Amino acid sequence: MVKKDLYEILGVSPDASEEEIKRAYRRLARKYHPDLHPGDKKAEERFKEINEAYEILSDPQKRAEYDRLREAARAYRFTTPGGESAYDFGLFMEQFDTFGRFTDLFADLFGYDREDGPKAGADILYQVEVDLADLVSGKPLRFEIPMEEPCPACHGQGWDLTSYTECRSCGGRGRREMRKGPVRIIEVCPVCGGFGRSYRERCKTCGGRGTVSRTETITVTLPPGTDEGTRIRIPGKGRPGIRGGPPGDLYLEIRVRPDSRFERRNYDLYLKQPVDLFTAVLGGEIIVPTLTGRVKLKIPPGTQSGQKFRLKGQGLYKPDGTRGDLYVEVQITVPTELSPEARRKFEELRNMIHH
Repeated sequence: MVKKDLYEILGVSPDASEEEIKRAYRRLARKYHPDLHPGDKKAEERFKEINEAYEILSDPQKRAEYDRLREAARAYRFTTPGGESAYDFGLFMEQFDTFGRFTDLFADLFGYDREDGPKAGADILYQVEVDLADLVSGKPLRFEIPMEEPCPACHGQGWDLTSYTECRSCGGRGRREMRKGPVRIIEVCPVCGGFGRSYRERCKTCGGRGTVSRTETITVTLPPGTDEGTRIRIPGKGRPGIRGGPPGDLYLEIRVRPDSRFERRNYDLYLKQPVDLFTAVLGGEIIVPTLTGRVKLKIPPGTQSGQKFRLKGQGLYKPDGTRGDLYVEVQITVPTELSPEARRKFEELRNMIHH
């Protein structure tokens, strides 16, 4: 059982940096290593003590919980046989059976299960629809997302804060006194958690949930390579934490609406483009739609129906950041209604070509 302050064991201050703690540990570990003190039980115990202290203080989460335990210990005053009030970390620890996992001890000390302590909020997965063009536009997109936030009436507690009575266990003081032999211990009340109050009614605003619903506008820019099923993480926009825990994250899962103009094949797009007979025969320019706007495409004389033209880099983003291509398939259109004069001209043209 640890009977000394862990910071004292390593000889560092409570606000020591991670690097200072590491240096102190290495210095002391070398000094008391069992290989340098064969048969020395005191050095062996000191070495174990140093390692245990470093194991806790080198882990940010464990250190934070230990610091909370340490502060709680400093708030406890023990009455010695001589009638004096004193702080003694070792004596504080001895009043409980074992140090064990100090997180469990910390939970026992304050009278709640660890499951009732602060918890991170849950993550949220929300599906959003985007147009095919949004995958390459680089424009900010805005989505209306239903969210949860701590209830403003009860501050996330879930109780009507005006409907309370004094805690019967501690008489509203938030602490209670107990004795073990000659030692008097003042502990935080395990019933009310030190608040000194017991609440009777659920919060009417949130119905006891501790959260209320709202809608928030989330603005995101899709990174290159975003595609169907891609999940974009928005930190801290998930469900609120419980009892002071951090909020979760929001994940937007992308769903892509089909575009009737284009057929998609992996990262390439295919477009069937009508071209009038005269342009196909004589050549010219046509206007072609792409995901980022309309562009001109040169049609050479004698173009045949079904002939394909490639527009490089007008497709979708690939994982390497480059883009696929757009293939334009020509579909020649012919007049369906001709005036007598136009029909005569076509007949003359046919006779000229065949003779």
